[in-house]
Formats: sequence, structure tokens, C-alpha cells
Amino acid sequence: MSADDAILRATDVSCVFGAGGMFSGGKQVRAVDGVSLHIGPQETLGIVGESGSGKSTMARVLLGLQKPTSGTVEFDGVEYSKMNRAQRWQFHQSVQVVFQDPGTSLNPRKSVAKILSEVLKLHRKASDDAVLDRVIEVLDSVGLPPEIAYRMPHELSGGQKQRVAIGRAIAMEPKVIIADEALSALDVSIQAQVLKLMKDLQRDLKVSYVFISHDLGVVREIADRVAVMHNGKVEETGVTREVLDNPQTAYTQGLIAARFIANPHEARRVRLAKELSGAA
Repeated sequence: MSADDAILRATDVSCVFGAGGMFSGGKQVRAVDGVSLHIGPQETLGIVGESGSGKSTMARVLLGLQKPTSGTVEFDGVEYSKMNRAQRWQFHQSVQVVFQDPGTSLNPRKSVAKILSEVLKLHRKASDDAVLDRVIEVLDSVGLPPEIAYRMPHELSGGQKQRVAIGRAIAMEPKVIIADEALSALDVSIQAQVLKLMKDLQRDLKVSYVFISHDLGVVREIADRVAVMHNGKVEETGVTREVLDNPQTAYTQGLIAARFIANPHEARRVRLAKELSGAA
């Protein structure tokens, strides 16, 4: 995929926190430092790195939730800072997010039907008369039965909650979904099922993903390209299997080695995830 075909692009983005703040003591933290990324049609870009590497800050920048200190974000060739109101409205429909913990991202006081119908009506994706039918369609698309619509979030399993969260995102008919550690709170077998769901949705809906994770095994299974972040910078980037099989930097080599040292059963887990996800 050529960078010229990018749907979503970040160019030389930096985010500096603390400078000049009342309690900063004059110190600056460069959470993101000169990062450039691009995401093409129906492509998955993985962003990996340890906690504090800048992954989640970069996610907020790509979502338009965090203004960069410098650099630009473009969607469909239009810079976010220069978008008019209508363009920003379209941007926030077209770029959706799935967070790590569906238990906190779903309103615990509202039924699944209410959660989904409010989003559909707010963004004019369904009329009042058709909204319930559309809710059922969304649930079906993420592998959930109609009766889930009448349940509260606390009545759902972790996997079901994350499927609802994914359904809420795809209900907006997005071009890009940013998944910020979207599988890390799930059991291994459930991770594999949700991973397969995301692959199926990408094929059927032609959506692109930015998949942010510390789990290199999962990133290997879903991402076409990967960017390795460290101390706010992109340490290494390229085709996923090439980067993970033949890392060029000491940091990436250490990240891969640490994954197996920390968990001697990791190879078995990856094989299981691959089998359940139906990956070749």
C-alpha cells in the first residue's frame, strides 16, 4: 500500500506535556516525539510498545481528542486543524474507537439497546421507527443474539461487552477503527474469537484498523504493518512479519525476547489464538 493512498495520516506529530503548567516545575514530558504514521484502505497498522511508550497518546491524537504540540493529522487529505464543522462531524463518525475495558466504556445504567440506539439516532444512522431493527442488525453483525439488546452491561460476559463496543463503533459505518488494547482484558480463547470477528468485519465492511497493543502475538496475527514505539518515538516500522521475524533495532529485539522470557507458555498461546482465529 502506497503512503499516497492513506486514509488517515500523522506527520511529524509531537505532544509535549507539563511545559509551563502550574505544577510542572518547568519540566517537559515528550509523550510523542516526531511520529509519522499512515493507514491505508482496509489495512491494519499495529502500534506496539511498553507502557509509557506513547501508544495511547498517539491514539488520542489520531482520534482528534488530543491536539498535538506540533505536526499534523489528515483524514482523506484534509488536515484536522483546518476542518470546518461539517468535516469534523464526518471525521468523528468515520474514525471510531474501541477501548481496552468494555466494562467502563459502556454505560452501566443503560441497556445495550439504549446504548446503541442513542448513538444511531445522534448520528442519524437510523430513524426512530427503524432504530430497534438496526440495533438487532448491529448485534447480529458482531455475533450476538437479539435478546442481548435487553440486557444491562453487568449481565454480559467480557467477550459480549467487547462485541457490543465493537458494534457501537461499526454502527457509525467508519472508515477507520482505532482499537486501543481492545483484547488485553479478555481471556485467551475469547481474544481469539474477537480477533476473528474483527478480521471478518474488516473483510465485509472494508474498514481499516489501528491496532494498539503490547501483545506481539496478537499483533502478528492481525496487523499488515507494525510501528514499534519507544519513549514517544517510532523505533522501527515495516511489514509486521518482517519486523517481528528480523528486528533491526536492539529495542525491538529486546521487546520480542522479553515476551517469551516473561511467559514460557506464550508460543502455545499464540498457536491456540491462530487456530481459533482461523488464520492460515
